[in-house]
Amino acid sequence: MNLLVHALGAWFATEAANGRYPRPVAIGIAMLVSRLGTPTAALALAGYAIKKLNERGAFDGLRGDGAAARRSTTR
Repeated sequence: MNLLVHALGAWFATEAANGRYPRPVAIGIAMLVSRLGTPTAALALAGYAIKKLNERGAFDGLRGDGAAARRSTTR
């Protein structure tokens, strides 16, 4: 149960960092997540980093659906 709480807190923190929620809501989420401690902060930072890498195309070669090939032909 503890892992579930930390994982959900990290997910909310990652979404707030990406701008999904308005600023007052994001500040409230950040305050709640900060109370969960270090494991949640580490999960949130890792989730944010992985999401940004995915958006930039770092994992296109792993998908196998030809996304990397399409990306290289459009440049």
